[in-house]
Amino acid sequence: MTSVFSAVNTGVTGGAPIPSSTGAPTGYTTNQAKAARVTPDFVTVYSALLTLPTVGQVNQALHAISAEPYASMQSVALEAMEQFRANTLALSSGSKAIPFIAEEQVCQVKPGTNTDPNQAPPADCKPRTVQKLTPWSLLIDGTNTQASLNGTNDLASLDYNIFSSSYGLQYDFSRQWSAGAAFGYGRANLYNYEYANVRIDSSTYAGSVWGTYRPSAPWKLTALAGYMNLQYDSDRAINFGGLNRTANANWSGNGFTTALAAEYEWVLANDKTSRSAVRIKPNTFLSYALHNQGSFSESGAAALNLAVDSHTADSLLYGIGFQIETPIITGETSRLIPRLSLGYEYDFNGDTNEEHQLTASFAEVPALGSVDVLGQNRGSNALDVGLSLEYETSEKLSLYAGVGGAFWSNGNELSYGGGIRLRW
Repeated sequence: MTSVFSAVNTGVTGGAPIPSSTGAPTGYTTNQAKAARVTPDFVTVYSALLTLPTVGQVNQALHAISAEPYASMQSVALEAMEQFRANTLALSSGSKAIPFIAEEQVCQVKPGTNTDPNQAPPADCKPRTVQKLTPWSLLIDGTNTQASLNGTNDLASLDYNIFSSSYGLQYDFSRQWSAGAAFGYGRANLYNYEYANVRIDSSTYAGSVWGTYRPSAPWKLTALAGYMNLQYDSDRAINFGGLNRTANANWSGNGFTTALAAEYEWVLANDKTSRSAVRIKPNTFLSYALHNQGSFSESGAAALNLAVDSHTADSLLYGIGFQIETPIITGETSRLIPRLSLGYEYDFNGDTNEEHQLTASFAEVPALGSVDVLGQNRGSNALDVGLSLEYETSEKLSLYAGVGGAFWSNGNELSYGGGIRLRW
């Protein structure tokens, strides 16, 4: 930028003086700004940057006017999609299913009497109402995640929050085959950005379908496909050298996710149907998530408004782990079910720069060109730990709560959730 202004400063005259942020002359005129293909306001910004007394303050200001927070948001968006995928797979497991129950009239006869359902009821039939499970189940789940990413390679550290709720239906065609669909609503927010006062919020709207196949009693195979729409809103505060501005933006993104998962249930009891049987469930999965963000431009910060190009980022994740549950019988119809889970995940694209960068320029000063800006990522490796507790008061009512953590190469997450499960 210095060379541009030096060239025009020596050969261009006339025009109105351009004031600095404090009102003092900058030494440049509107004619010189026009010849340099920049706006007068950009000259004011440039002057404010030159007046900063230390190298540290200059670096802080440069970070504040960069698109790095938007690049880092790519990791948050991918994680929001991964969490929706994980929650939906958890719904398909059946442990959170709420089966619909229908009522029907049956004959009450003397014990030992043989009855044929295809014949008319016997004369001594006493009708009574019984409850019968239907193939339908109502699925409900909600989790909230607080997370931090550590700054590496001069990139900023930051915090983010993801809330995810899912609501769906599952239908059991047989003992082997099930299918379901779910709708999800949530929030994904970035805050506490290290180098500037930046807030990026998004509302997420997601849908998924899945199918489950049980080739034998212990095995379960699930395939899932999902879509997510993200509606973003951001505020980026800029304060240095007497400048005090806020850049605002609204844009949208679209995401797609697919997954294949397998689980084996190992029952440590002679009676496989025992309510107190300890169960160990090894599991593995492979998932893919893609996030496509549209281009957008900020407003409200004059020459410091950024224009951000569209970008596509993806994640290829492999995971392996196990869950163990140890039910404790507390009454004739009640039991307490602690569950512990442990797993390892590897993201093949976790450390890939191309997945976590954006191309940006100054919206009102396109002559300065564009630059690729890298954002922080989670890294490739993660250790997952989870603990949940379910209290089943009867076949119709359960209370459950859970907490879990994910420890990534460049950060960590804490997730928690809970709710009520009713059967009717």
